[in-house]
Amino acid sequence: MRSLTIFIPGLFGSGIAFPDDLPNAPALNWFLKKGFTKLRKLNSFSYALCDLFGLKQNGLNDLPIASISRLIDSDQYPDGVWVRVDPVHVSTNGNRLKLSDSSQFNITQHDALEYAAVINGLLESYNLQLEVPSPFRWYIKLNEGMELSTTPIDSVIGQDILPHMPKKSNNINIEQLINDIQMSLHDVEINFKREEEKKLPINSVWFWGCGKLPSIIDRTWSSVYGDEVISEGLSIVSATPFKKLPEKFDEIEDINSNFSNLFVIGEFDRFRNYHNFDEWVEMLVRYEINWFSPLSDALEKKNIDQLIIETDINSIYISKYSRYYFWRDQKSFIS
Repeated sequence: MRSLTIFIPGLFGSGIAFPDDLPNAPALNWFLKKGFTKLRKLNSFSYALCDLFGLKQNGLNDLPIASISRLIDSDQYPDGVWVRVDPVHVSTNGNRLKLSDSSQFNITQHDALEYAAVINGLLESYNLQLEVPSPFRWYIKLNEGMELSTTPIDSVIGQDILPHMPKKSNNINIEQLINDIQMSLHDVEINFKREEEKKLPINSVWFWGCGKLPSIIDRTWSSVYGDEVISEGLSIVSATPFKKLPEKFDEIEDINSNFSNLFVIGEFDRFRNYHNFDEWVEMLVRYEINWFSPLSDALEKKNIDQLIIETDINSIYISKYSRYYFWRDQKSFIS
């Protein structure tokens, strides 16, 4: 069996008030017309990705996203319990607090280190230290006995964050700590400069993905190609060959042998939560040319036996025989 699975949440945008003149994407429309489509509802990109690797959530415990991503960001084995403490912008909307993640702002490593210096001044009393190996992904190693129950950042964007705040630990007053961090960031000179430049200030952090790096998990995929760090970390944990996602499907090698490959495309995910029609169309057309059209050709030539497209709203199953399914009706572009 030669099977490809494409994990691409946000492919169909936010689904909010898209106009009727949708972009010309004949290959993707063909997949929708001839494939078998199953509706789904994905709330978290990171948790759904873990599920594809067979790493499942145990009750209300976090999935250890911090340890998995830090394996790549720091190029070191993340011993102990780690938690992501990502920079965010929080704004008020009536009596609600709304979070914007790093897909909506840029930050340099230099500025990230300055923010970290301010936060680390507060963390001294907790005997904790913030690390910033990436401008957009910050980390804290928790002391023994500290436990947190959190909500993944990619499932709270656009919602009122108050019901999703981290739960208290016996050894750390997380609500007080977050409040102190917000107060300290309010007066940081970098934020005054960002506001003058019409940029979103970094006025809070989001704790999530707490846990230890899991033991080796069973290998599910022949190879993984991805454009973000979690898939790369999961590939290491599952002893699976990983390669950076190429610009075009035609750049993939060795497609004539048996395989079950996973392609992780993360750059569409922001369109689940942020409505930007023009940017979405531009990206969709690019993927139609570079990916969906060549994939359609590969199916027609029977170079692959099966294609599965996993989005945040549906799963689309296409086989090399799908073109013979004349009885299937045309589906709408947006499910």
